[in-house]
Amino acid sequence: MSKGFKAHPDNLAKAAKEAHGHAKRVESHSSNLDSKTRGRLLGKGKFGMILQKAVRPIIDSMITDMSKAMARGHRSIGHGLDITKKNIDDAEEAIRKNLRRHQDERDAIKLKPGQRVLGEDDLRDKHGERVAERVDDLRSQGHGPQRHLDPTDDMLKERLGTPSKIRDGNGNPLQDAHGNQRFHRNEDGYLQTENKVDPAHGPNAKERLQGDDLYMDAENPSKKHKCDAFSTGFRQGEDEAFMHADQYARTQIDPSKPNGLTVEFSPNEAWGPGENHHERFRGFFIDRNKPFHPDGSVNYRPVDFQDTKIVAVYRPDGNGGHRLLTMFPQPVRGRNL
Repeated sequence: MSKGFKAHPDNLAKAAKEAHGHAKRVESHSSNLDSKTRGRLLGKGKFGMILQKAVRPIIDSMITDMSKAMARGHRSIGHGLDITKKNIDDAEEAIRKNLRRHQDERDAIKLKPGQRVLGEDDLRDKHGERVAERVDDLRSQGHGPQRHLDPTDDMLKERLGTPSKIRDGNGNPLQDAHGNQRFHRNEDGYLQTENKVDPAHGPNAKERLQGDDLYMDAENPSKKHKCDAFSTGFRQGEDEAFMHADQYARTQIDPSKPNGLTVEFSPNEAWGPGENHHERFRGFFIDRNKPFHPDGSVNYRPVDFQDTKIVAVYRPDGNGGHRLLTMFPQPVRGRNL
C-alpha cells in the first residue's frame, strides 16, 4: 500500500467481496449471451456472430481488467469498477452498431436460389413495366392513348388539319372587303378545318397512306376523321398520369344516368392537390384571327390548360365492366381565344 494511506480492513474486505461478486455476475452474463440473447434476439448465422465478434472480446477484456485490479489491491478496485462500466457500455454500443449495419439483411425477403432482392432501380423498372402493360390494355379498349398520349406534337397539329377556305362556285377562294381570306367558322368563332389526319393511324401515316385514305378515320375508314377546334393530349411520357386518371374516372361511372358513361373531372381529383397538373398536358388550336403565317404555314398555337378538365368516355365491355373509349384534357375555351 502507498505510504500515508489508511483503510479499515473490514471496509477493504467488503469492497473486495463486492467487486468479486460483480465480476462473477458479469462473467455469468457473458456466458449466457451465446445461448439466450444470440438465439432469441439476434437469430442464427451472421447475426449470431455479432456477440462472438463484438461483445465477447470486450467481456473477456473486462474480466481481465477486474482481475488485475483485484491483484493490485484496494486502490485499484474503484478504477477496476470504472473499467467494468466502460466495457459494458462499449459492449452495448457494439451490439447497436451491428444491428444497424445488418438491419436490411435481418428484414430481407428470403429468396430462392438464383433470385435476388430488387433494388430501388429494379423496383422502379418493375413499376414502369406494369404501367406500360396497363396502358397497352387501354389501347386495346379504344383510342384514348392512340390519340391523346402517343402522338408527337406534329401529329396533334396534323389532326387539326388546315383552315377550310370559303370558295365560290368555281372553287376559287373568296376574300372579304379588306382583301383577307375568308374561312368557314364554328358558331363560337373557331375555324373549321379539313384534311385532318387521325393520330391513331400511327407515325409516318403520310408515307403509308395515299390520297383521301390519309384523312379517313382509323377506326371507321368509311368516314372522314373529325376533330374539335382543339387537338389535345397528355404529354408524352405521362403514361402513369394517364393510367391514374382512368382509375379515378372508373370510380365515377354511373350507368343509371343518361350520360353516366361520360365522366368529367379535375386533375386534382385524379392526382391529388397540385398547382402544376396542367403541365402534364399539351395541345394546339389554330389562331382564329391569323390562321396562316406570312410563309403560308398554318399558325398553330399552344393550348393554355389552366383550369382544364379531363373527359373520359366509357362503353360497356359485355362482361359487367367498362372499356375506355377515349380520354383527353378539355381546355377552357375562354383562355384560348
